[in-house]
Amino acid sequence: MEREFIGVSRNKVDGKGRVSIPAKFRRVLQNCDSSYVPDGAPRLYITFGDPTKNHLECWSGDAYDRLMARISAMKEGSHAKRIMSFYYKTMSETVSVDDTGRLVLSQELRDKIDLGEEASFEGHGEKFHILSPAAAEAQAASLAALLKELGQGDEYFDPLSLLPDEPAAPASE
Repeated sequence: MEREFIGVSRNKVDGKGRVSIPAKFRRVLQNCDSSYVPDGAPRLYITFGDPTKNHLECWSGDAYDRLMARISAMKEGSHAKRIMSFYYKTMSETVSVDDTGRLVLSQELRDKIDLGEEASFEGHGEKFHILSPAAAEAQAASLAALLKELGQGDEYFDPLSLLPDEPAAPASE
């Protein structure tokens, strides 16, 4: 059962802002929504408030519920809770997915990420991003440059070396 958003896809956006969610992402939305019922629509939340991001963050129902629980558990009145509440509660929308797997992006959301006739979808584990193809290409180039820098010219550099060591298995008694 697919439970994480992985991969990339590029889909057309029509004049009304309708765009098809990639089929593999729709399956994850269904699988990661404990209130989903067959023939119903899975919950989808889009967060868009962080001005440093040039993409929309899209969350399944269960992932968004976990995020809300973490924010609710933060210290009342703290700057961190105010920021998180603003970016992930105030600056978010519940979006309906129609029976063909499309969603409608408002003009405001399309303008925020400079979206034209195509949208790029990128899987990021428990969430996915929607961004313009130009932003996706710029991001890919930036990450390739960072990887090259981290490899320090080693043609055999393995990106998996960036992962932390696996925890040791508990000793048997």
